[in-house]
Order: sequence, then C-alpha cells, then structure tokens
Amino acid sequence: MAPPSQFDILTQTARQKSPTELEPRERSIVIGIICTLLVHLVIILVAPQVSVDRLSGTHANLAAIAARKKKSFDFELAPLPVVPPKADPFKFVETNPDAPANEPDKTNNFSNRNQQSAQKEAAKEKDPENRPSITGRDDIKSDSAIVSGDHSQPQQGAAVTPNTSMTAAEQQKSEQARAEQIPLNGTEKVDGKSPEGLGSNVSHNTAASNNATELVEGAKDSKFTEGGLTTTHETNKPVPKPRPRLTSARSTVLANRVAGTPNVGVLGRDARWSEYGDYMAELVETIDQSWHGIVDETRAHYKPNTHVEVTFTLNSKGEVKITTVENFADDVAVGQCTSAITNPGPYRKWTEQMISVLGTEQSITFGFYYY
Repeated sequence: MAPPSQFDILTQTARQKSPTELEPRERSIVIGIICTLLVHLVIILVAPQVSVDRLSGTHANLAAIAARKKKSFDFELAPLPVVPPKADPFKFVETNPDAPANEPDKTNNFSNRNQQSAQKEAAKEKDPENRPSITGRDDIKSDSAIVSGDHSQPQQGAAVTPNTSMTAAEQQKSEQARAEQIPLNGTEKVDGKSPEGLGSNVSHNTAASNNATELVEGAKDSKFTEGGLTTTHETNKPVPKPRPRLTSARSTVLANRVAGTPNVGVLGRDARWSEYGDYMAELVETIDQSWHGIVDETRAHYKPNTHVEVTFTLNSKGEVKITTVENFADDVAVGQCTSAITNPGPYRKWTEQMISVLGTEQSITFGFYYY
C-alpha cells in the first residue's frame, strides 16, 4: 500500500475539522460562498414572476407612446439667423504724393488718393500685406507713413540787379521807351478779275500813321526811336528765381521693413480714396503742424528716442476728447502732444456720408516721436 500524499493528508485534516474549529480566514471564505449561492438561488426563483406590466405605474408616458406606434412625425427645422459678415477694419495710411494715381485691386487701407503699392527696387522678401520695403527704425510702432518731407518755407526770389557792364549813358538810353511806329492808315488789295472791271478790297486803319514801313510796338508819347523797354516803370520789377518744388509729405520717422511688394515703380502703398481718407489726411496735417509749432516755441530739452501715444475720440461735430495717454518721454512732452490735438479743435464737421459709415464718433491714436 502506497503512503498517503501531502494533499490527501491536508484533505483528511480539513474534513476532520468542524466549522467551529476553522480559522477566521477559512471561516469567512466559506460564509462568502454560501451567501453567493443563496443570492443566486433567490434571483432564479423570483425573476419569472416579475412582469413589465407591474412597472407601468412608474412610467406615465408608456401608454401614450404605445398609442403613437406606427405613426410618422415630420420635423421642420427653422433656418439659422443670417449673421452678416464682419466688415473689414478701416486703416488710414499715408500715401506718396509723387506716385501716380492707380486704384488698387483689393485693400483695407484708405487714404486721400488712390495708389497701388510699388517700390524702386525689387524686394528680396515679399510682404504678406503687400507693403513696400522702407528703411527706418525698428522701434516705430506705427507704419502708416512711407515717405518723409519737411516744413521748410519756399525760397523768395531775389531782386533784379542792374547790369554794371553798361555805362551810365547806355543804361539811361536802354531804359527809355522807344516810340511806336505805325505804317500808312490804309492798304488796297486787288484780287482776281471781274466782268465789270478790277475788284479791290480796301482796309482802313483808324490809328494815326507816322508813315513807318512796318509796325513797331512802343510808347505812343515817346520821342525816342531807339530803346529796349515799352514803359519805364518796369525797369525795377523783380524777376523771381525758380523755386524748389515742395512735396506735401510731412516730416515723420519711418519704420524699418525689409519685406516689400513685387511691384516696381515709384514708392507707393495700396490705398483707396475716400471722403474719410481726405478728412484724415487734413486732420493729420493740422495736428502735425500744431505739434511742430509748439515744440519750436518751447525750445526745451527732450530725451532722445522717446515717444508719447495719445488716444482720443473724435465725434461727428469735430470735437475731440482725450481718453488715454501712454507716456514714454516726460510730462513736458505729454503737455505738448495733448495741446497739439486739442488746440486746433473743433475740427471740420463730418458729412452725412461719413456719419452713415463711421457712426457718431471714432477712436484715434496718434504717436509723437522725439528723436
């Protein structure tokens, strides 16, 4: 007979123990198994006796749903409200007065003249906004200007200086008006043939004749047959020299932009003419001249490479109101910049067309740079 194995020994030992003699861990396992069996047994015995009809009291809409079986329902979706596309923002830019007028194809910029972007030399890199490449400073935030001018006054013409190479007698003789030379007071002209005789055309001159061979203009009351002038009072009339042609571009600091437009020509920028653009160009010029006048009169010392940004509202009556001021200079500069905006006001009133497009007021920001 073979000796019992270790499994048989453990089985016989477990069978010999009563439930009260089991360890707590073994007892909990046995109790869990028994409870699981009882729960499953109860479910098997009770489940067939439960009907869905007994649960109908908890669902008030089951009867209505059953009555509507095999019926179709049509649903009509209301159209979504049409939202108009957002209008492109307006952006005022300054144009080049020397560039030819040319309406651009598509642009959100407006100004006081139609102009298409171009530059003198082809750019190495294309600008996404089709702006021309310009050379300036990197710290300029506003890039509305592409050309710079000055406020210099036109040069006055110099008075005529006498010709010192003539003698006094020759100078006096040249200033004397020569006498008017008038030929005979009438001429006769025979032209063609006539059956009755020769035809003639006689023209009479009402002016008195001095029997001159040809007409020579001069003074009627002069007794001198020689001279160079008709009247003596024109001898001292000044003849101005040719004046330099001034550009209407204002003096401003230009931004630095390497990228440019593929169009080559006179430096320009895409912009469409509008009534508001003409108004803005006038506003910029007025404030710019006011600011330069205040700065020249103050003659104060300013910090170089500083600027002031002033935001103000302009209404349809031409009235301005300062809203915010960002000071990157000093208090003296702030006073000059705000005064340059408020002193020329009120500005010109808006037209009905401008009010229909812009409303009753607009917010504008100006940057004043000290350099």
